[in-house]
Amino acid sequence: MNNRTEELRQECVEVLNAAITESERGGNGELDGDFIVINYITAKRMVELLKKLEVPVYAKWRYDTDDENRPRWKCSHCGKICHKNPYDKKCCSVCGSRMRMES
Repeated sequence: MNNRTEELRQECVEVLNAAITESERGGNGELDGDFIVINYITAKRMVELLKKLEVPVYAKWRYDTDDENRPRWKCSHCGKICHKNPYDKKCCSVCGSRMRMES
């Protein structure tokens, strides 16, 4: 993780821990159904950090032909069909998978 990401992570953890501690001091240590209030910036940063932790999905463009024997390529993850060679498409426009050509 780069330094800025680590700084944001630490700041978010501190804000969330403080909110949890404050809520627990209020009498409910279990937090069943209680809400913790955080500011907009912290929430936005948490989303950014969580997105960076997402594991990318990798898929392949699989060559196929349609009923009229015309070439087409299909995403191995979601089934999206391209009628033109997608050699330059690095991501599937439907599912967002990182794409490569089938060998």
